[in-house]
Amino acid sequence: MLSRVLKSKPLINIVKFAASLILLSIPFKLLKLHFILYLMTLILLYAYLGQCWNILYGYAGQLSFGHAAFLGIGAYVSSILLIRFGISPWIGMIVGGAICALFAFFMSFPLLKLRGAYFALATLGMAEVVRLIVLRLDFITGGGRGLLLPVVTSPWLLLFGDIWHWFLTALGMNLALLYISYRIEGSKLGMAFRAIKQDEEASSSVGVDVFKYKMIALLLSASLTGIGGTFYAQLVGYIRPDIILTTERSDEIVVVAVIGGIGTLWGPMLGSAILLSIRQLIYSLLGGTYMGVHLIVYGILIMIIIIFAPEGLYPTIKKRLMMEFGEAKSRGTPS
Repeated sequence: MLSRVLKSKPLINIVKFAASLILLSIPFKLLKLHFILYLMTLILLYAYLGQCWNILYGYAGQLSFGHAAFLGIGAYVSSILLIRFGISPWIGMIVGGAICALFAFFMSFPLLKLRGAYFALATLGMAEVVRLIVLRLDFITGGGRGLLLPVVTSPWLLLFGDIWHWFLTALGMNLALLYISYRIEGSKLGMAFRAIKQDEEASSSVGVDVFKYKMIALLLSASLTGIGGTFYAQLVGYIRPDIILTTERSDEIVVVAVIGGIGTLWGPMLGSAILLSIRQLIYSLLGGTYMGVHLIVYGILIMIIIIFAPEGLYPTIKKRLMMEFGEAKSRGTPS
């Protein structure tokens, strides 16, 4: 049965995944275990962000260490629109995603001329530029003080009184992104991405417009990450540069995909569940006593994954299960 599930169509698995998570969450809602639901919501949020990053690197092969820039832009745009103009974050989410895409468009001209480590380092610089701009525009962004969102309950303002509604919203965002990713994988766009990831020069020689497709990957990844930034800001209730526009935030987005499996639909989800659970366990045991311990654990975890499961946990586990069930089936078949 498990073997058939692993071989089934991704869309069916997406529906099964959604139904399973909703059923799993209901007892926590009834028992008012809000902490568990909050953790599940964070896992879904980081899975979403990891999959956004996955589109750029997992599919198109462009390694970014600066996705906190897009996360921050989306968060600040929607928050400013809400606080200063009373515009719903549902609208601000779209505006933030569009501004992220516009920012990525202008950044693509210098960035996409670079390759490999040079591109990755340039994205780090890009994130730092965004952080400095936010600090400089303190009359709009609040500078280092940040922005505090209204303490009200209003679904129209993306401010829920029940954590279960946050959970359902995060789940909906993931389902939409999983569907988009699934469609990309089986499309000409996905084929172009994979060709560029494998060999840019060979792709160009057979007629693939490398710059155009790399730009599409960057714009798509940036805009979707910006949408996640709006949800992040609304969930947390406040934003500051030292919280959202940090290298640590970018690293966490990368790590969830690396742990789970780069270039896969379900890798970021598995990676996020592991990473967020470990982080919360460390916070619960140590509190704020030893700052940065979770980063050390992240590093150790990545080294273990690279050594024992270089493709990521999801592809490794899937292959192992397929092999074992295949062997069991062959043993059970009369010769």
